[in-house]
Amino acid sequence: MDELSRLVLTNFDRHAHLIPSRTAGMSVWKSPGLTVVDSGLPCDTFNIVHVYDQSQLRPTDLEAVRQHFAERQFPFCLWIDETNLTEPVQARLVQLELTRAGVEPGMVLDLGTYRPVADERHRNARVAANPQEVADFADVVARNWSPADQNVTAYYQQTASQYLASDSGVMLTIYYEHDKPVSVIELFPTDDQTIGLYCLATLDEYRGRGIGSALMTYALNIAKEAGYTTAILQASEDGIRIYERLGFRVTTTYFEYQ
Repeated sequence: MDELSRLVLTNFDRHAHLIPSRTAGMSVWKSPGLTVVDSGLPCDTFNIVHVYDQSQLRPTDLEAVRQHFAERQFPFCLWIDETNLTEPVQARLVQLELTRAGVEPGMVLDLGTYRPVADERHRNARVAANPQEVADFADVVARNWSPADQNVTAYYQQTASQYLASDSGVMLTIYYEHDKPVSVIELFPTDDQTIGLYCLATLDEYRGRGIGSALMTYALNIAKEAGYTTAILQASEDGIRIYERLGFRVTTTYFEYQ
């Protein structure tokens, strides 16, 4: 695995488990090559299994995880990058009756080459600083589904204090249109050099107006000003071209199994 792909993997793994590991009622455990998050909610958005090193996987670990969530009657998502998705691992996933549900390119931006963008719409964006603003963030994310996913709302209610903690380094960022939250993005650091961008979402009725792009440049401006040198994200198929125009390039591919 090359160094840029490893930056994506490391940030993804930390993003999956940091906040749940600090939250009562949620559990995180690691076995060789594997991170497992049980959010305590019947929601595969937050019940995450991440294979980060297939060479360390023990034959029974994936089966044990499958059994755990089956007993809980909770859905979960398994994430694995292209380097770790070897033929033996693929065969094991088939045996466990897990099927591919999504493909997301992992992308990296050298913030040293990024020129901050001036956009008057940035005045409509801010980083969450209180529980109500975390709730506003959650509302936009939840409305990615129709009807809105109440498990998403519950997750952010339970974790709000952890997101707002000064030592988390996480920035939940919200764009408001006439005081209504309409678009969001999360900035999540690995360390003082690398920061990940997650959860970019805009309400359906506000898409096509450039709001998501404005929020993205707002976030990148923040990251560069804070001294981060590398930004990473996982892109949806329809977002790749937008990110490439900002200077991101594909370094790896992630696969989602359910």
